[in-house]
Amino acid sequence: MVFLFRRLCKGCVSIRKRNVVAGLDIGTSTIKAALAEVNSRQDINILGISQVKSLGLKKGNIVDIEATATSIYNCLIELERLSGIGVYSALVGFSGASINVVNNRAVVAVGNPGYEITREDKERVMQSACNIVLPSDKTIIQTVARQYIVDGYDGVKDPIGMVATRLEAEVAIIYAATAAIQNIQRSTARVNLQVDKLVYNPLLVSKSVLLPAEKDMGVVLVDLGAGTTEISIFKGGSILYSSVLPVGDEYITRDLAIVLKTTIEEAARIKEKYGVASPDFLKGDQSVAIRNIQGIEVKEVSQQVIAEIINARVMEIIEMICAEIKCYISLESLPGGVVLSGGGTQLPGLVSVMEEYLGIPVRLGLPENFRGLPEEFNKPQFAAVLGGVTYAAQYGGVNYQEGKTLAGFFDRINYWLKDLFS
Repeated sequence: MVFLFRRLCKGCVSIRKRNVVAGLDIGTSTIKAALAEVNSRQDINILGISQVKSLGLKKGNIVDIEATATSIYNCLIELERLSGIGVYSALVGFSGASINVVNNRAVVAVGNPGYEITREDKERVMQSACNIVLPSDKTIIQTVARQYIVDGYDGVKDPIGMVATRLEAEVAIIYAATAAIQNIQRSTARVNLQVDKLVYNPLLVSKSVLLPAEKDMGVVLVDLGAGTTEISIFKGGSILYSSVLPVGDEYITRDLAIVLKTTIEEAARIKEKYGVASPDFLKGDQSVAIRNIQGIEVKEVSQQVIAEIINARVMEIIEMICAEIKCYISLESLPGGVVLSGGGTQLPGLVSVMEEYLGIPVRLGLPENFRGLPEEFNKPQFAAVLGGVTYAAQYGGVNYQEGKTLAGFFDRINYWLKDLFS
């Protein structure tokens, strides 16, 4: 209780406001949070990044609200310790197997007598484009304007101020299971964290790892996480298509554990220390000591055998990714190739194996252009949370205080007391 009380009180000392934004990435294996300060030139200076083990999620979906809330709370505690700033709201990235993306378009007549397109016209055409029929258990989470068409002229990014009689909009509508979104909101509410905006993870990752030229010419972003793999196609500067496969890096780990007859934890250790995407990347063959499920007996297994087990699962995942891409577009029409991101990309040789199978360029997506970013965080698994602060800075940051007003202080005390006696 003393530790929590100090956390709540420390912010009451200072009221100096700073333009600071926060991002939260709720993943299957880890939860990450980042805090950044944005200056007048929109430069982003990272103030702190935290990461904790994620509990209560399976394949991107929350299955235990209490466990997830505890993980989020621990992540925020660590971030506040690193930055010295209380975090009470954040942009939250989301994913899950229930997510779908559909493209739609709409047209409206310009209402202004002078035929100048106003903000109201832009809002009307966007609302019209979002009028789609969804199942009762689905909810629209986000709408991305791909382009506007003004009197037949396409490629317009912002039509406000232009003169025309007709305004069209092409949009990508992202929707998901209502229950999945409500579970995210309930988990954050448990720790009194306000969700400023829910954003589909690939959009966040694209902010930190994709080049504007790639998104314009055509590129596939593959975010290989622990429980899911998100495949998103970008062209013409925005997202065209996206799907989520219910398999990820854990699929490889679990199969390794089954074949080697060991625990998930031991399989994860073996994969991290000795694993490669293909036996071709082995520099030699050595025996690896592996404990059985009971943790008592130890057996020796060839590193070649380990590589063959991993390679079989890697090829299955790549085949599924390839099939998803080909359902929407031909590989030859993607000059940008494939950009790999996410925690599952740490497997040595994965980029080369995928490039050989797909026959198009494949590169590792690293978050770049962040001031104050330590080298240990310049990795694909931090792309989403770093993209979160970039997205928040571009689309409306929040003025945080180095502390919090007394109202916020008593809010946290009230939450803690409710949780204590519930």
